[in-house]
Amino acid sequence: IRRHKQGGSPTESAKNLEVRAFLNAREGYGDGIPLSDDFYARILPDSMWKTGAASSANLERLETVVQVHRLREVSALAGFTRIDAVMPDIHGEYESQSERAELTENPTWFPAVENRGEGVFVALDPLAVQEWASRRAVIERIEKLESAHALWLETKKGKQPHFPGGEYILLHTLSHLLMQSVAIRCGYPATAIRERIYLTAEAFGILLYTAAPDAEGTLGGLVQQASDIGRHLQAALTAGALCSSDPICAQHDPKDHLDQRWLHGAACHNCCLIAETSCEMRNEYLDRALVVPTLAVSDAGFFESPQ
Repeated sequence: IRRHKQGGSPTESAKNLEVRAFLNAREGYGDGIPLSDDFYARILPDSMWKTGAASSANLERLETVVQVHRLREVSALAGFTRIDAVMPDIHGEYESQSERAELTENPTWFPAVENRGEGVFVALDPLAVQEWASRRAVIERIEKLESAHALWLETKKGKQPHFPGGEYILLHTLSHLLMQSVAIRCGYPATAIRERIYLTAEAFGILLYTAAPDAEGTLGGLVQQASDIGRHLQAALTAGALCSSDPICAQHDPKDHLDQRWLHGAACHNCCLIAETSCEMRNEYLDRALVVPTLAVSDAGFFESPQ
């Protein structure tokens, strides 16, 4: 805050700092009352989550599961746009092509709301991600998605976001599939759960969280799903492997000029799309073929086919 007031800018993105807080948490499970209402997290011991319906090979591709018992989210209203929404990039930074209307000429303060809640953070094994990204079938699939992104840019004017990369699409699609499974059992409606995708030098991670402006904003149902991540992963991969709209969904070509769904691979409302309020990227950049083998693409999935 001091550096910003002096005209500088933060040296690190908020997502970098957040993921470091998750990974530097102590290991534990149910070990006392949270010391802070703002943030309290514990890395779940492997013995508590490396069980369940998912195959051992798929569970081994997860590196860390963190129970975020307490978190705080602060949102401030700094301005507004009338036509195009101002959306963050994959690093959570607001460098938008849309010109924002300020609330006043020389603002000295902004209205803000403070929400408290809970969540589950899941990180993929970085070595497994690197091995997956180097496979020929994955490279070809990502090139097709990037070509479709270029076609989408031709329909837009002004500065537009860069292609986020295959790793982001993998994490983003897995997040949507996991969210739909978690919502069935956590006690919160699916629209109350949101995502935050971390693609940093330290982790390939997903945070599924809920937050509300009441006294604590948490009932504990979501954070308890961390120990059942194996079962949720199995459900997510099953939903991703076979959509009720297959084979149409699995065979969707993102470069189809008639369809004009440039930012979707194998993804539709029956498998990957969720409530707009839950998604950090407008329900775009999704492709379940990068997560699990599908009817049309059998060799680009990060995970094995569910048994």
